[in-house]
Amino acid sequence: MSAQKIASFLKILDLEARRDYSDKAVIGGLDRFLEISAAELAEILGKAPVGVGGYAGLSHTDRRSWIQQIRGLAPSPPVGSGRPATTAKPPRATPEPPAAKRPLRAAPSRPTKGKKPSRDGKVKLQTRIDDLSFIRRPTAIKMDRLGVKTLYDLLYLFPSRHIDYSTITAISELEFGQTASVIGHVVRSSRKRIGRGAAFVVLSDNTGIIEATWFNQAYLADRFKPGTTLALSGKVQAFREKAQFQNPEYEIVSGGADELVHAGVMLPVYPTTEGLPQRTLRNATSEALEIGLPLLKDPLPAEIRTRHGFQKLTQAVHDMHLPGSPGDTVEAQRRLAFDELFVNQLAVQRRRLEWQDRSAGVAIPGGRGVVDRFIASLPFRLTADQESALNEILAEMSETVPMARLLQGEVGSGKTVVAVTAMLAAVAAGYQGALLAPTEVLADQHFINITRMLGADTDDAFNQGVIRTANVPGLEKPVRIAVLEGSLRASDKAEVQRQIAEGSVDIAVGTHALLQEAVEFPKLALAVIDEQHRFGVEQRTGLQQRAVKPHLLAMSATPIPRSLALTLYGDLDLSTLRELPGGRQKIKTRWMRNARDRQAGYEIVRVEVAAGRQAFIVCPLIDFSDQIEARAATVEYENLSTGEFSDLRLGLLHGRMTLGEKQSIMARFHAGELDVLVATPVIEVGIDVANATVMMIESAERFGLSQLHQLRGRVGRGEYASHCLLMSDGAGAEARERLSIVERSSDGFELSEEDLRIRGPGDYVGTRQSGFVEFKVARLNDVELMMLAKTEALDLLADDPELEARKHSGLATLVKRSSERMTGTPS
Repeated sequence: MSAQKIASFLKILDLEARRDYSDKAVIGGLDRFLEISAAELAEILGKAPVGVGGYAGLSHTDRRSWIQQIRGLAPSPPVGSGRPATTAKPPRATPEPPAAKRPLRAAPSRPTKGKKPSRDGKVKLQTRIDDLSFIRRPTAIKMDRLGVKTLYDLLYLFPSRHIDYSTITAISELEFGQTASVIGHVVRSSRKRIGRGAAFVVLSDNTGIIEATWFNQAYLADRFKPGTTLALSGKVQAFREKAQFQNPEYEIVSGGADELVHAGVMLPVYPTTEGLPQRTLRNATSEALEIGLPLLKDPLPAEIRTRHGFQKLTQAVHDMHLPGSPGDTVEAQRRLAFDELFVNQLAVQRRRLEWQDRSAGVAIPGGRGVVDRFIASLPFRLTADQESALNEILAEMSETVPMARLLQGEVGSGKTVVAVTAMLAAVAAGYQGALLAPTEVLADQHFINITRMLGADTDDAFNQGVIRTANVPGLEKPVRIAVLEGSLRASDKAEVQRQIAEGSVDIAVGTHALLQEAVEFPKLALAVIDEQHRFGVEQRTGLQQRAVKPHLLAMSATPIPRSLALTLYGDLDLSTLRELPGGRQKIKTRWMRNARDRQAGYEIVRVEVAAGRQAFIVCPLIDFSDQIEARAATVEYENLSTGEFSDLRLGLLHGRMTLGEKQSIMARFHAGELDVLVATPVIEVGIDVANATVMMIESAERFGLSQLHQLRGRVGRGEYASHCLLMSDGAGAEARERLSIVERSSDGFELSEEDLRIRGPGDYVGTRQSGFVEFKVARLNDVELMMLAKTEALDLLADDPELEARKHSGLATLVKRSSERMTGTPS
C-alpha cells in the first residue's frame, strides 16, 4: 500500500467530510473509487470494511464514523516515500474559498526551446494548431480528425484516463509482474538485431539494475547514452531470470522529477486517431499548457466559484491533464463539469425567456364546456394524471404568455387524448391547432387515430381521405381535420394548404412540412410536437419566429431520463403521466430464444385467437435484405399466410402503403375482421385495440429498449391478460442485456434510465437536429450538480437576463456558442 495512494485517499475523505458526507467528493460516488482502488487499499479496508451496501448505503452518522475510523487506521506517510519531495503539494485548508493554489507542473524543456510559440510570434487561444511551432503540419492534420483545430481545442482535449505511474520505486524493491516507475542512470545502451531492430538499455539507481528493451525502435539506443538520467514506467517482466521492462514509457530527466510527462507520473491517455501516437499527444498538450494556461480567462463569476469551493479554471484544466495523484482530478472534474452544465442551463433558460415573450402570445379563453362534453363522450374515464396535466395545459393556454410544456408518460398512459382535447379547446375559441410528427408514417397514424377519436367521416371533397370532418358536442360547426405531407399529390397538397390558409381546417396533422413558409396558419394557437426528441430545438425555434407565437406542447413517446429533462428540455415545463387507465392487465414478457420457443410463441397466438383475441407480429424490415439479418414484414406475411397461420385472417401494414390502404387495414383490425396484423414498427405509436393481447416482436435484438417498450404497450389495453414475445436467437452481448432488461421490467421510467446508460446520451437522443450538445466532462447521472447549475443560472439571469454586464462577457460568448450548436445555426 503506497504512501501516495493513502495520501490521495485521505484527501478524498477530507473533501467528503467538508461536503457533509453527501457522497459527492468523487464523481460517480465514493464506492466507485473504492472499487477501482480495492487492491491498493486492501490492507486498510480489511480493517474497516465499508459494509455490504457500500458507502452509499450508510446513514449520515455511519458515514462520518467510518471515515473517522479510516483516518485513525491510516499510517502517516514515511519521510522520503512515494514521489520525490519536490512534487509534494500542501493540503488545502478549506474549499471556500480554496487555499493558495498548488503550483502547476511546468512542461519540460523541449528542442523547441528558444523558438517563438507560434510561427508569427503571436499566440492566442484561437491560434490554429498548424500555426503553433511545436506542432508539425502532418500532426495538425491528424489532430483535425479529433476536432482539435486551435490551441483552445488542444487545452480541452482531456485524457480519457490516466495510468498511475506516479510512485517511484527503488529498483531493488521491484517484483516480477509489478507495474512500476523507476529513475536511474544509463549504464550502457546498444542496438539488438531483433526483428526490425531493438534498443537495449541497462539502468541503475544505485540500489540495483534493470534492463529495458524497445522493439522496432532501435534509434532510442543512440538517444540513451551512458550517464543519461532516465525515467521508465511499465510492467516488470522476467527475461532469462533478470528483471526487464519491454517497451516501457520513457523520459529523459533533464530537470527535476516534477517535470516528467511520460514516465514517473499519472500518465494521461488521450483519445487518438490512426497515426497519432500517445507520446506525440502528450508532448503537444504539455506545450499547450505552458503557453495556453496564462491566456485562459475564467468566465465563472468569482462569487459562484467561492460559494461552492470550485478550483480556478487554470488549475482545473492543468489537473485534468497532469494530476499528481488520482485525487487531484476529482475537484478538476467537478469544476469543469459545473462549467458545462452552467453554460447549458444559461442557454436553455434564456431560450425559455425568449419563448415566453409576454407581448406575442395567444390567450384562449373559455372552451371548458366543449372540453367537458368531449371528455364525457369518451368511452373511458381520464386518469387523475391526465386530468391534472390537462388542467395545467388549459390554464397556461388562457394566458398571453406562450406555453412551453413537455408532456411525458408511460406507454399507454393517454398522452394523445390530452393533446387532442387541448386542440379542441383552441378550436372552440376560434383558433387552429397543429400536430407535428417526425415521419409521414407517424403522421398518418396520428391522423387515423385523431379522426377515429373524434368520430370523423371522410370529406366528400376528398376521396383520398386527407381532409375529414367530425361533429363534436358543444361546437356549432363540424371540426375539420387535415393531413399534410410531402408525399401527397401536388393537387391535394395545394388544396390542403389553401384550406389551412383560409382557416377552414381546424386541426392539421403532418410532418415538418407544416412549418414551411408555404403553409400559412392565420389562427394557429396550439402546436403539438410528437416525439419531440426527433424534431429538436431547431424546429421549436421555427415556431418562435412566427409573428404570433402559438402555445407549444411537446410529447415524448416514452418517459425521459431526468438528466435529459434538465439539460436538453430545460426550457420546457414538465407534465408527467404515470397512471395507466383502469382495467389494464399486466403484460407477461418472454424472451423466445430457439425453435422450441418459437413454436410455443405460435401456440400462444393460436390460443388467444381461438378465444376471440387478436395479435400483432412486428418485423424491423419491410422487405428482405441480404445486407441485414432480420425478418421482413412482407416475407413473414407471405410465409405465415401460406404456412403456420394459413387458417387465420392475416393483414399487412407498413410505411410504404398509401394513407387509404393504411386506413382500410386499421379499420378492419379494429373491427375484428383480422386475427393477426403483420406490421413494421409503424404501429408503435397511436394504436389502441383493446382486443389485441399478443405482441410478437421478430428480430427483437434489432430494436432499442424504448422501442421495445413502446411496441409492448400496444397490447394489454383491455380486460384480458396479454403477452409480449421477444423473438431473438442471435443477439450480441449488448442486445442480450437489452432483452433481459425488457423481460424483467415493465416500468418505462426505469427503462428510460437503463436505455440512456447503455446507449449514451448522443445515441439515445438520436440525430444532431435534436439540439443535444454532448459534454466533455459532465456526466448525466450527476443530477445534483445539474440542479446546482440550474439554480445559479436562474439567479444570474434574474439580475442580467441578456448577459450584458461586462463581467459576464465570457459567459455570453460561451452561451451563444452553445445555443448555436443546439439549434444547428452556424457560429
